[in-house]
Amino acid sequence: MEADVDDRRDLPLAEVESTLVCCLLTSVDAPGLVSALLNRQMFADASLGFVFQAVMNLYEQGVQPDMVSVEVEMRRMDEARWKELGGLSFVLTAMLNVRHAGNVMLYAVEVKRQYLLRCLAQLFAMLNVKSCCFEAEPELLIAEAEESLGKLRQEAAASEPMRSVGELSAEAVEWHRERLTGTYDRNRVLSGISEFDYVTGGFHKGELSVLAGHSSDGKTAVALHMAVQAARAGKHVCLFSLEMSNLQMLNRILAGVTDVDPDHLRISGLTAHELETLEKAGRKLEHLPLYIDYKACNTLSDIRSKALLKSKKGECDFIILDYLHLLNSIRQKNDTQEQVVGRNITQLKQLALDADCPVLVVSQVNRASDQRVDKAHIPVMSDLRDSGTIEQVADCVFFVYRPERYGIVKDERSGESLAGVGKLYIVKNRNGAVGIARFRYNSSYTKITDYLKRATK
Repeated sequence: MEADVDDRRDLPLAEVESTLVCCLLTSVDAPGLVSALLNRQMFADASLGFVFQAVMNLYEQGVQPDMVSVEVEMRRMDEARWKELGGLSFVLTAMLNVRHAGNVMLYAVEVKRQYLLRCLAQLFAMLNVKSCCFEAEPELLIAEAEESLGKLRQEAAASEPMRSVGELSAEAVEWHRERLTGTYDRNRVLSGISEFDYVTGGFHKGELSVLAGHSSDGKTAVALHMAVQAARAGKHVCLFSLEMSNLQMLNRILAGVTDVDPDHLRISGLTAHELETLEKAGRKLEHLPLYIDYKACNTLSDIRSKALLKSKKGECDFIILDYLHLLNSIRQKNDTQEQVVGRNITQLKQLALDADCPVLVVSQVNRASDQRVDKAHIPVMSDLRDSGTIEQVADCVFFVYRPERYGIVKDERSGESLAGVGKLYIVKNRNGAVGIARFRYNSSYTKITDYLKRATK
């Protein structure tokens, strides 16, 4: 068998695997090329997987694999297995037919492809058996399938090769050129609150941000404002609500983009003038790239599936979830609430990476924060409810704070009135500065504006 033919997909898998292993034994560069793509379990022939692992062990130790060193490593790993195979004698015939290792990546890709197909076949067979049981629950099986496919998708994603600083610098310069010329900024989403964007630079691709606050502090109002402003800037925003229905969300949006009294929207009904105003605002919203999904007790698997589907269509630049502690999750035995939240927040970070966009999740604070001696109740990181993993995983954590709620009506330093003034305390920013960003809100807390502007009504 010769290795100088361009395509090996028509060869039996056994030949592809044995040729790949032979390439690893004869080429200086081959182990480095395939190390991030394959692992031992991907080989259909366990004996070849054993040799592959010996080669990789040596490579990771900085030792150049050859016939002798690999034999020694195989014996060290499992002497009984080494004796059973007769060392490397079982690959000698294949070694005689390998002329060069130029196609090693092609072989590696084929081995991985065949492995993934076997995994899919096993998964579907297992689901088929489970679905035939009378007591089977469709939603649980769908969730199990999505979770298993998600893990397989992660395994299927090949690691990116190392890149030179020259390549990366060219990309960085192009990104800064786009920002300088004011063209579309594909790497970040601005919040619509100038002081927040000044401190953080907005929301960045692949990053997870957490917006927290006490009940009625206006977490949802701030998140909704950021969603609308991002959509107005041309970003596709996917907003998942676990608490407020689509109609409730829409009423808030309409109240925020108009001066219509929110009580009229919800309780007493609109006047003719307000209805006309609302119709005009509705027409402006027709082509706004803001997508709202409401489902009480939504699962992360559902949200992930919908978000990734939108992402594949190029319609997902920003994901917002309101809110974390209402996210439904299949509990494992003896799971604590903090473990469930930790697992969800970790998966949301993964979603930010997989969808290649920023994710903003709204979170509650713990009740103990209300009992602090500090009567101003200035938020701190430990106020986060079930904060352990959130603190570790989140790239940015900020709290919404309304001084008026705690009887603070004047700024201690400047003496300026704090009526209708809110603050965002940025307590963690992995890739930038922390600080305080101010904004203004109207009496009904339906309209948010920059601090230097005045919110009306």
